[in-house]
Amino acid sequence: MNRFADIVLAMGVSVLFCGAAPAHDMPDPVLNRSREMAAKYLDIKVAKAEGYQQLFECTTHDEHGTMGVHFIHPGRAGDGKLVLGEPDVLTYEPEADGSMQLVGMEYIVFEKDWKGKAVPEFLGRTLQRKTTVGIHPVDPYYELHVWHWRHNPAGMFADWNPYVSCEHDRS
Repeated sequence: MNRFADIVLAMGVSVLFCGAAPAHDMPDPVLNRSREMAAKYLDIKVAKAEGYQQLFECTTHDEHGTMGVHFIHPGRAGDGKLVLGEPDVLTYEPEADGSMQLVGMEYIVFEKDWKGKAVPEFLGRTLQRKTTVGIHPVDPYYELHVWHWRHNPAGMFADWNPYVSCEHDRS
C-alpha cells in the first residue's frame, strides 16, 4: 500500500511543479509556433472577423470519430500556399451552451492551385489528397489536420478524433 501512496504523491508533485499539460505538449518548435499563432482563434468572433465562414454542419463518422464544425477562410484556402500562421480551416466543437470550442485546424491547398510537382509537404508531413469533407464532395485538395487543442488518440495529424463530439450541433 505504501508503494501506491508514493506513486500518487509523486504524480501530485509532478503536476504541481510541471503544471497540467496542454492537449498536445510537443517539443517541436514549429508545431508549438503553429499553435501559438492560431491561439487567437480560440475566440470564434476573432475567426469570423478575419473572414472564416462555416462550411458545413458538424462532421462526424460513426466509427472513427468527429472532425467538428469546419470554418474555412476562402482567401487563404484558395491562395495555393501553405503558411504556418495562416490556417486555412479551423475546426470547432459545438458546446451545450451554444458556444464553439476550437479543437483543431487544417492546412489545405486545392489541387488546381498547387504549383509543385509532388504532393505538398508541410510540418514534416505529406498532405493527404481528398475529394470529400466527411460526406460532402468538394474539389480535390490536399490537407493536413492538426489537433492542437484536443488530444487525439489516433494521432495529432489524423482526420477523425474520437474525443470530439457533434452532440450539441445546432447547424
